[in-house]
Amino acid sequence: MSCNIRVNFIVEGPTEEVFVRDVLKEPLALSGIYVKARSVEVKRKPIKGTKYLKTGKQFIIRRGGLLDYNKAKNDIIRWISEDTEAYITTMFDLYALPDNFPKYDYAKRNNDPYKRVELLEDAFKAEIDNRRFIPYIQLHEFEGLLFSDVEAVDEVLKPFHGGSKLAELKAIRDAFDSPEEINDGDETAPSKRLLNLYKSYEKPTEGSRIAQRIGLDAIRKECKHFNEWLASLEALAIYR
Repeated sequence: MSCNIRVNFIVEGPTEEVFVRDVLKEPLALSGIYVKARSVEVKRKPIKGTKYLKTGKQFIIRRGGLLDYNKAKNDIIRWISEDTEAYITTMFDLYALPDNFPKYDYAKRNNDPYKRVELLEDAFKAEIDNRRFIPYIQLHEFEGLLFSDVEAVDEVLKPFHGGSKLAELKAIRDAFDSPEEINDGDETAPSKRLLNLYKSYEKPTEGSRIAQRIGLDAIRKECKHFNEWLASLEALAIYR
């Protein structure tokens, strides 16, 4: 099947960029979806001085780290206008989501994390107001996906971080119905739990290696919101 549907991903940072490239790109290509990912723009500074004139660049752009909703919104709208044929989606963490996100306070009052993220995504889609925009907010952050298979986490990390922590990982996983429900407190978010067990855990490199070890099918089976998002992307090729 030819890759004649394109989807641009604006993601939170390098961890998600690597994940899209190493874990999502090939399976989506098999469904007829060609993907490109870049981290969200956080700063844009005009270039001054003649030495830059030959490059054709007008700005120095810094990417990575979702600190302000309006900057993310502007980045999304800019890419939509620059690439008028592609769909665009996001991969932003619910954990530490900027409080100026649309419907943030209203959604926060809902105790059901799936309903909370649904409210945020609906408000996000309404604000961007473009049929090619498919919002996705990760419950609660990227590392939650890795708890789909804690044995794979331990297999990848234990040789480099002081031995096995499998018992502790299993205790965390068993406390929740789904990896997506592992909560988002300052000390209890999935990434904080991994860093507590494996002190020098490296998000971009080791996170993607773990996800590859687990396999996309296993992650989709354990994480229903993540699976629904990928299914919505795959449907673009089915109904083209």
